[in-house]
This record gives sequence, C-alpha cells and structure tokens, in this order.
Amino acid sequence: MGRRVQPMKIIKAVRDLHQASSVKYERLAAEVRDNLKPRAESRGWFFLSRLKELESFALKIETGRVPDPRGMEDFYACTIVVPTILQIDDAEELIRFLYDFHERRPPDDLRTRKASSSFAFDDLRLYVKRRSLASGKDEDLDGIVFEVQIKTILQYAWSTATHDLIYKTDTISWPRERIAYQVKAMLEHAEVAIAEANRLSDARAVAKKDDRTDNILRIIDQVRHFWPEDRLPDNIKRLAEIIFDLLRTCDLSANDLAPILEAEKQRIGLIPTDLSPYAFVVQAMAHSKSIEFRDKFSRRHIRACIVIHGGMDLPTWMLDVHDRIVKLD
Repeated sequence: MGRRVQPMKIIKAVRDLHQASSVKYERLAAEVRDNLKPRAESRGWFFLSRLKELESFALKIETGRVPDPRGMEDFYACTIVVPTILQIDDAEELIRFLYDFHERRPPDDLRTRKASSSFAFDDLRLYVKRRSLASGKDEDLDGIVFEVQIKTILQYAWSTATHDLIYKTDTISWPRERIAYQVKAMLEHAEVAIAEANRLSDARAVAKKDDRTDNILRIIDQVRHFWPEDRLPDNIKRLAEIIFDLLRTCDLSANDLAPILEAEKQRIGLIPTDLSPYAFVVQAMAHSKSIEFRDKFSRRHIRACIVIHGGMDLPTWMLDVHDRIVKLD
C-alpha cells in the first residue's frame, strides 16, 4: 500500500508541546554533536543523531508510557556505531565520562529477560544527563535526559535495513518479521564469531594452515628479527605478503629470505635507515648472486611488478625501461 497523502491528525496541545521541546532540544543536539562526534570519530567510530519527529512524538505520548511529555527521554537520541562488540565497553566508558548517568538498558550485560529463542531488539541504550557548564551557558539544558544507543556495525546495518519492516509500516506481517529476526540471529552469530575469533581459531575444525600461510608467518618472524619494530609498518602481514610474492618470482620460499638479507647487509656493511623493508628486500634480491634475479624476473609468465626509487642501490638493467618496473623518480 502507498503512503497516505494527508498527515495524521495531531491536536494543537501536542503540536505545541513538540514545538517547545524542539526549540530546547535543538540546542542540546548541537552541543552534544560538537562534544561527542569528534571524540567518536577520532576513535574510528560513527556518530548519528536525530530529534523525534512530530508524528512519532504524538504516537509515543498516546502509549501512556511517557510520565512527562515535556521531558521525553528519547526526544533527542544519538547513536555511536563501533566496529565490533569488543569496542562497546569503550564507547560506554566515553559516554559516562562526558555525561551524568541516568539509566542503562539492559541494566546488566550478563542477564536478560529474553528467551534463548528470541532475537528482538536489545542494543545497548544509555540514558544520560547534560551537566552544568562552568560558563553557566544554557542553564535550562542542565539535567535534561537524552538517549545514546551504542551499536556495532552489524547491529546498525540490521536495524537500518529492517526498520520499516518491523516498526514503520501500515500493516503487520508475521513472515516479514520472521525473516527480519532470522537475519538478526545470523548477524548475532557473526558478531560472536568475530569477537571470539582468536579462541575459535584454536578449534580443531578450523585450526589449519596452508603453504602460503606458513610462508607468510615465517617471513613475519624473519623481518621482525631483521628490523626493529619502529622500522616496520603496523600492517606487517601486508608487508610479508608483498615479500612472499617477490620471492615467488624467483621460485623461492620464506626460508630463502634471511640468507638474502644477510648477504646484502654484508655487501653494503649496514641496514640502511632510509630504505623501507620492501625496498631493501628488492635491492637484496637484485644483488643476490645465487638467485639469478634478472633472468627469473624477466620470464614471460611472471606478472609481478616491483617499485623502485632513486634512493636504492640497483643494477643498471633495472634502471632501463621495463613494463613491470615502476620508477617513483
């Protein structure tokens, strides 16, 4: 069915209440956004917020569960979206640091009223109060309660994708709700798997390694032995994968890396501080007398490219035009 053309009839008293609240909560929303959003985003989280619209405001009043329509606890609500459930406690700690605590739903993470077969909405909601400012600015906002939801990316994706199916609809459908909650069950399972990946990885069913993984792990050990941590990138796995691909161009394995690096270190007498680990590996392979790098790299079936620059000590053939050598200067 299409949406109705005429808006829902809302009495003037409710419209006046909503307008009066909007004026006040708009100032609160701006203040919270300026205070909380940059802190959340600096941690790599997302921040969203909204003011309750008139129709939603009216419908909530009519439920009879709002003690004071002038102080509706979720008239202003914001959401912090974190990557996984492992960051939820950090987000809650930030909120409690910035605002006075009022209520938490659920009160305890270790207890629930839901049956084990239920997957209804249960994301963490904090109800907090705005503190007085030292400047005394906007004293009428002091103590106002507002809602902060803390969701993971998967929880937010589910609630966004299924919101209209469950909440904002002009009918009710058992199969549509069933599908929505089946998806929530699957995503909850995914959340648990992501959060507990380290422990689950020890399970016999998945505790395996292939040759590529074994090689990359050995490369990681060798580069950590060869360079101090402050000379290595945060993503050491990516570096090891690049080095592994370089080794494969010459039909080498991870076990061949350490001798090549040591030989280059002896050739020039040191490990250059102005070369990245990748650049030093390329230079070491290019000068190695045992691997025939030029012949191996030039084979037709090899598709790998290498990146070089003027700070590297390289054989002259690598400085000529080559379709798989990228020169940065």
